[in-house]
Amino acid sequence: MMRVVIGFIPFFSTPDGQVIEEVFNLWKKYDNVLDLETDPIDAAYQVKRLSADKVLLVGSSRYAPEGISEKEFVLETNDPWEMLELIRPGLDGRYYVEDVAYGILIFGGYKKVYAIYYKGEYSKEKVKELSKKVEEKVEWLSKS
Repeated sequence: MMRVVIGFIPFFSTPDGQVIEEVFNLWKKYDNVLDLETDPIDAAYQVKRLSADKVLLVGSSRYAPEGISEKEFVLETNDPWEMLELIRPGLDGRYYVEDVAYGILIFGGYKKVYAIYYKGEYSKEKVKELSKKVEEKVEWLSKS
């Protein structure tokens, strides 16, 4: 069985961030769950320390479509300047899924990072829906 680390990037000042924060609170009792609202280099270090086989990030993005969506990140460059450009916003104190994902790819040594996005209004129903989606994705990643 593959070991999956789940990194949440809550952003409490937005409705979607509050949904993510509540889902994180439901999951944080597990030892493979991290709060990755941090810079990309620190996030990579935290993930690497857990020696996981796969990484799943849960967060929000202004680029995400409404509702719950998924994305897979892979590093498509070897150029150090292009890599720096990918994580630069996250070094300026803006912690989005994209920046953290690229940090983990560059500094964590992973070939792929999986992400679940939530964008939309806050509701208890959305918290349940997102938590179920995380559960299904972790199950799928554990088997694949």
